[in-house]
Amino acid sequence: MFKAAAVAGFLLASAVPAMASAADDVIVSVVPDAGLAASALLAHDFDKAARKLQAVWPDTINDPARLINLGNAYAGMGRTSDAREAYAAVARVPDMTLVLADGSEESSRSIAQRASARLNTSYAMR
Repeated sequence: MFKAAAVAGFLLASAVPAMASAADDVIVSVVPDAGLAASALLAHDFDKAARKLQAVWPDTINDPARLINLGNAYAGMGRTSDAREAYAAVARVPDMTLVLADGSEESSRSIAQRASARLNTSYAMR
């Protein structure tokens, strides 16, 4: 398993009505943005975050942090199907241990599963 200090604002939901607000237990902020649109996600500028994260570079194509944040951006935009697809893609790339803001470490796959579950819960609450 690879270990990475991922940089991102893992916002599992957004300010969009009927969706949960950001979960503090999954916000990752270890070093500057590193191309993962953390500042845009934290500012709830989901369109900007999605545009940045959709641009795939060879070194980011299999980056689970990028995929999770892309899912977070889609969730914030209300695009639940796209968010679900982004979270599901994390299972098809190498697993990484991500360091969360509270200092704990967690598997990228576990984070994506939790994000997807929260998305499903938020969707069911509508």
